[in-house]
Amino acid sequence: MKRKLAYCLLLASFALFASCATTVHVAEPGTVCDADGYSIADNFVGARRGKCRVVGGDEVTLEIMREDDKVTNPSPWFAFKVKPERATDAQITLDYGTWKHRYWPKISYDGLNWARLEETAVQVADNGFTATISLALDEKPVWIAAQELVTPTIYEVWSRKVADGSDATMSELGKSLQGLPIFRLDTNAESHDVILLIGRQHPPEVSGSFAFFSFFETLHADTDLANRFRQRFRIISIPLLNPDGVAGGNWRNNLGEVDLNRDWGPFTQPETRLVRDLLDELDENGSRLRVFLDFHSTDRNLFYTQPDSEVTTPPGFGEQWFSKARPRLVDYEFSNEANPMKNPAVGKNYIYTRYGIPAFTYEVGDETDRNAARAAAIIFAEEFMELMLSL
Repeated sequence: MKRKLAYCLLLASFALFASCATTVHVAEPGTVCDADGYSIADNFVGARRGKCRVVGGDEVTLEIMREDDKVTNPSPWFAFKVKPERATDAQITLDYGTWKHRYWPKISYDGLNWARLEETAVQVADNGFTATISLALDEKPVWIAAQELVTPTIYEVWSRKVADGSDATMSELGKSLQGLPIFRLDTNAESHDVILLIGRQHPPEVSGSFAFFSFFETLHADTDLANRFRQRFRIISIPLLNPDGVAGGNWRNNLGEVDLNRDWGPFTQPETRLVRDLLDELDENGSRLRVFLDFHSTDRNLFYTQPDSEVTTPPGFGEQWFSKARPRLVDYEFSNEANPMKNPAVGKNYIYTRYGIPAFTYEVGDETDRNAARAAAIIFAEEFMELMLSL
């Protein structure tokens, strides 16, 4: 009997040891994940991660999860804050599941100023399904994100600043599905010739926002060229059309689980309906939309435009514009992809179908140098104004 009892105790001990040895601490999204020497939080605007698994010591795996099952675009966004309890070496693996790594991680020590993590700090698996970040932590908290956090608050601060420093008027166009304000900037409302700029329909596409800022600022600069341009044309700008998606760290959609840049025409979402109502208002008061620019990001610098078979008014505008800009773009390569219109609910395609005007998707590479993107946008804006004034 004693031998049988001892055997049972031995089995129980082995079972307890095995249970302890295989226990993995799991923190759900929205809760703090505690490793040995640091914690990981996702309780700020723009944050996103899935479950956090502490697999051993200071080694953690984060599931990178899309916002809803309707997302089909491979833009796995992540953003989290690492708070050290002591100096330690952290190893954080991003597990994309069946998706593949796209964005090279960025790091910030204040949530505002960002730098690209060094090549030696990130190891991407050969199949692209995981990426492991190695961090030497001191006592300072750090933010890690797929791209810089350009939040709705930053857009609002920027909009107020440029409105105060120019002849643009800032107002609220309307509300998002969540009730966040969507702002517009309007310049020379008396003119009936309108240029429309749209930004950030897709939340992760941050590099395009830097081009948007620079392009807008160049159109509103106190230069002879910009002053003459604004005397002739009305400029309506919507810097951030999808504030809910940006605030929630979404990969693609708004809170209604809709890709806004596939909702022009159907207008099922409050954000795109605001643009529809704006266009209707312009039509009713006799205004004429002349050019449409929609700022995005992808894997390289390019413009999506109309092919020769889709004649615009004026014709050949894109090629004229790009031919003037290219000689000045020393360190910025880009392509013009003039593709036939496949999806009529894309913003560019809807605008062309409705007005027959030049309509552009202005794409900036995900990892394009930010200073180069800003500098190129200045040149594109200057040549754009020159060309428009010559027509």
